This record gives sequence, C-alpha cells and structure tokens, in this order.
Amino acid sequence: MFTRGNQVEILPEFQDLGDDSFTWVVLGDEEKGRVDISPIDIDLTIKPIYTVTVDQIKLVAAKSELDIG
Repeated sequence: MFTRGNQVEILPEFQDLGDDSFTWVVLGDEEKGRVDISPIDIDLTIKPIYTVTVDQIKLVAAKSELDIG
C-alpha cells in the first residue's frame, strides 16, 4: 500500500518522455487502487498533480526512509 510521502517511480511502460528525470512523491494515501503523485524537483511555481493507478508505479523509498516532514 502506498502512503503519503512515499517516493515512487513511474514504470517505463507508463512514462511520458522525461518522467524518469523527476523524483515523484505520493501526496495522499492509496485509495481504491489509486494515488496522487507529483514531481518534487520540477521548476514550476504550481506543481502538477497526477492521479495514477498503483500498477503504474513502484515504490522507491518509504516515507520513513526519506528526510521529509
């Protein structure tokens, strides 16, 4: 189960060009097989938010492994 703050990677078959260059973080806990994710290292004032199904991503680091608040 994905939870808020997890770092994830979009699986190659679901990536758009350039997605692999971003660090993606889960914004809210998994619900009905979906989560909202956002790239944290993008140079935009308003960060984009994407809703993806959990079969489109894989866990890179759990929140407890990350240095975020």
